[in-house]
Amino acid sequence: MEQKLQLLSSSIQVDPSNPQIPQNLKHLKLEIFNELAVNKLGTEKLALHFCELEVTYLLISRQIENFELAIERLMKFYNQGLESRDRAHYTGIYLIYLLSFNKFAQYYSQIELLPKETFSNPFVHFVLQLEYKLSIGSYSDLLGDYHPTGIENVFLERIMDTIRLQTALSANASYKQLSIENAIKLFNVKSIQELQQFAQKQNFKWKFNNHHVYFDNVQNVENPLNSEFLITNSLRYVHEFDKII
Repeated sequence: MEQKLQLLSSSIQVDPSNPQIPQNLKHLKLEIFNELAVNKLGTEKLALHFCELEVTYLLISRQIENFELAIERLMKFYNQGLESRDRAHYTGIYLIYLLSFNKFAQYYSQIELLPKETFSNPFVHFVLQLEYKLSIGSYSDLLGDYHPTGIENVFLERIMDTIRLQTALSANASYKQLSIENAIKLFNVKSIQELQQFAQKQNFKWKFNNHHVYFDNVQNVENPLNSEFLITNSLRYVHEFDKII
């Protein structure tokens, strides 16, 4: 089974879009967990590594609907004391997932279970700082010196889209125009093209000319993301908007 796991891991690294991977994952999961039921001590380490691989694959393929069950299964192994060199990284992924889906009770419960050495991990430290910045409404430097390049991007994108959308709703309600320079800072994007793509994605009828963006002052966009999170933090977004301009 260990050799099968290594081959599957290599297959995911080479071509995660391979249509055979889901079926191979399913078969190997059944094999490993059936063995785990009768030989826990001899199989639990292998089951742990399988869970890490499954989480990685689900994020690479952006199968978020299946991610929650997989990451919680993995965290149970960690919380039982099983060690892995990648434990801190996957723990950070779990924490940022909880933040992005507004699962604050589970987030703080998991923090209490973390070993002290986990807090020194750079990625876990980043997630803790991210939660702090979100809690105080400090959005202009949300990522700090961290440059996301890994599978955690899907949750960072969700958080950033949530912030941008609520900022946009506040801007639509309160202002007629902004300079492009200030709008790029406000929405935490890198270029006017990225800002235009965001407006198009959210069906905003903004106009871009004369180095300004002109808002449509209409708030009829249904937010598909984190509605409770947005309601809780709406005043913070407005405050950040006022600070920038």
